[in-house]
Order: sequence, then C-alpha cells, then structure tokens
Amino acid sequence: MISFWSDAIGLSFAWAFGWGLVLTCYVLDWKIEWMQPKLWFLFLKKKLNKTEDFFLNASAIPPKVLGAFKKVLSILETGDFQNSSASIGQSYRKKLEHELTLLKKNEIKHEIRMTHLKLTEENEKKQDFRHWSDAGREWREIVLQGTVLNRYRSLKNGKILYEDFFPHGSVLLRQSRHIRHDEVGSKNRNEEQQFYAQYQNIICPSCGAEITLKGDEAHCPYCGGYIKSDFFDWQTEEFLVYRSLNPNASYYKLVLATILTFFFPSIPCFRFIHNDYLMFGTAFALTLLLAGAIWILLLKQEKKAHVSTDQIVRYDEKVLIVDLNEALYGTELTADALFYSVDKLQLKDVENTENRTTITISAVLHKLTLQPNQKILNKNEKITLKLYRARYPRRMKSKGQAVFEEKVCPRCGANFMPDKNGCCSYCGYSLKVDNSKWKINASEKRNMSTIV
Repeated sequence: MISFWSDAIGLSFAWAFGWGLVLTCYVLDWKIEWMQPKLWFLFLKKKLNKTEDFFLNASAIPPKVLGAFKKVLSILETGDFQNSSASIGQSYRKKLEHELTLLKKNEIKHEIRMTHLKLTEENEKKQDFRHWSDAGREWREIVLQGTVLNRYRSLKNGKILYEDFFPHGSVLLRQSRHIRHDEVGSKNRNEEQQFYAQYQNIICPSCGAEITLKGDEAHCPYCGGYIKSDFFDWQTEEFLVYRSLNPNASYYKLVLATILTFFFPSIPCFRFIHNDYLMFGTAFALTLLLAGAIWILLLKQEKKAHVSTDQIVRYDEKVLIVDLNEALYGTELTADALFYSVDKLQLKDVENTENRTTITISAVLHKLTLQPNQKILNKNEKITLKLYRARYPRRMKSKGQAVFEEKVCPRCGANFMPDKNGCCSYCGYSLKVDNSKWKINASEKRNMSTIV
C-alpha cells in the first residue's frame, strides 16, 4: 500500500503517461512533415520570393491538373480575361473582375507561388479530379497541398502590401459543366477540347456580331442582348488559397485526454489498494468505465448538434457554397473589397413548407479590403444566415439541349434585355429566376462575430 498521496499521484501520472505514449507510438498516424523545423520553411519562402513560376517541384502532379490551375493563376496575375481560354462561372467571374479592376486601378499585382506539391489522399488515388454530379451539372474538384505564398505587390515600388505564407497550405479548384463525356462521343481529352472549341466563338442571334461564349450566359456588348448556353466546357466556380488543417492537432488533444482518463481513476486505487494485481486491474477497469461514459456523452452531443440533410431535396454542400458566394456578392463585394470567400459551413436548422425549404447555416467569412493608403486588411467573421430555395427544384437537363440560344422574355418573346431593375426592356416583365439556387432572405439580418 502506498502511504502518501504524493506517491499515489506520482505513480498515477507515470501510469497515465505510459498509456499516452503507447497510444502515440502504436495507434495514431502522426504526420512527421508537420514537425519540420521552421528554418526549413524560411528557406522555401526565400526560393518562392525569387521565382516567377507558379509552381516549383511539381513533377508529382499530372500535367492536366497543373494546366487547369495555371489558366486561373494566369488570369489572376496578368488580369487578362480576353486572351485566356479559361471559362469562369458567373459568380466567381463577378468577384474576379471586381478584384482585377481594383488591382489595376491601384497598380497592384496578385502573386501565388507553390512548392513541394502533392495531391490530397482523395485525389492521389486516381491522380485526377474528384468527380460528382448535382443540379444537372457534372462537377470536379481538386486540391493541391504544399508550401504556399500568396501576396499582393505594388507595381509602383515593388513593396509587398499583403502576404500570406503557409508552410502547409492548400489551393482548391472547383469546376462544373452541363455536358457529359458521352455527349462528346470521345474519352480523348484532345478531341474533347476540339469539340468544345467550336462553340467558344458564336454569332449573336440578335445583331450578328461575333462574341466569345465562356460560360452559361453571355452578354452581347453590341446589342445588349443575353445569350444562354447549357452546353459548355469546364468552368471555374471556386478558387481558394488557404492554410491546411494540422492533422496532428486532434492527436494532441486525444493523447492529453487519454492521460487524464488514466490519471484520475488510478489515484484512489494506488492509494488504498494493497494487492498490486488488484490495484492495476481496478485502475484499468475504472478507466474503461470513465472512457465509455465520456464516449457516450460525446456521441449524444454530436447527434444533438447534427442536422440531417435528408430533409433537403438534392442537397449538395459544394453547390450551396457556390450559391452563397453569389448571394453575398451585393453586400460583401464593396468598393474597397479585394476578395471574399466562405468556408467551414455548418447546417444548423431545416424548415420545410409546401413549396419552400429554408435553412439556417453558420460559416466563416474571409474578406480582404484595400485601404486608401494601399494597406490590405484581412478580416474573418463567423456568420449565421438563413437561406431559402424551392422545396422541389426543377431538374436541369444535361442532354439534348441547344448549344446556345437567345434568352427570351417569357411574356413578350423578345430577346431579354434587362433594364436597371432587371425587368424586360420591352414589356416590363420580371424574369423568373432559377428556383434551384439558394437565396438570402432580404428581411433577414445576419449575425456576425469577428474571429481573431
């Protein structure tokens, strides 16, 4: 029998720490690359500062993946939409055009550099994009991981105005299209590109002018008419640079929780039980009971906090994020805003009526603003929003549609040329919007809190 409480506490700590080490060494899959010295990353940062290439040490990444990224990066760095072959979705295009206009006006250049690239485990298996289908579209997404330098540089004096350096960073590219491979009639990517290329430059049905079609909707700069297309190649819906989550972070907490779980039940056992076998056996049994109780409690809390997506017809979080970015365009893309994005989205509540689905979500809003003195501020806010959509949104066709056609007013049949209120210029009819898109209720004021 141990005579003193101090001895019992000391033995309990050794017992608990030993189990923590066992868990660390034999159970958990530690990512050693996240434990590299900081001096190594300072060396990488110096290399990225000197290079003009978007990617260094990118031999492990398939060329078609790098090519898709380079198209977007080239637009960001040069500000040239006209000479780019990249198709950009409407929501992301608005944000991108706004940023590029602001940067050009203030003589600022946006630069992104990456090195020691690798694909995520999900993308690495096939060495390709992850594909899925939703809302009448085919989607694909890929994430590159590595050391990332994201900065804004003054063209006047070369000074760095803002910089994010992520020793462990990620760059995400998400794209969609309406047409499928079987409509092209070939699995060969070169033949596929030729197939799409013939529909890039079209003749406006209204005035006969030649215009470039780079998305699902084009605005004729000559006559003001709108042309819609349900037949296009991959277009970019989202492009993000962000800090990767440390995969070891949860392990630290787990090891600490394990040590504490073994520590507290063992103290009275080591203090009052005489037999060594009984002492350690009882301590281990009490530890299992405590761990079981904690596990059940955590499961109940998780179940309570979880909101089932089964209540939402054809729910897709990636589509929701695209719609949310578009819905926030009017409020967040202010005159001084360079960029905004949302992530860490959580579904909090679902309400269904006969014709409408309303959801409550929380997310983190990231925003960069350009100050008059050319200082760039980064602000992160946690937001809570209510969004709505038709409960049973109409399915969008993916086959058998025309390559392109005039967007006509359903009331008078004229080519739809919206006035300042978004109504038909000829008859005043308000064009019905796509009921599959998530919209923010205008009467709802969102709750916001700053994240430091």
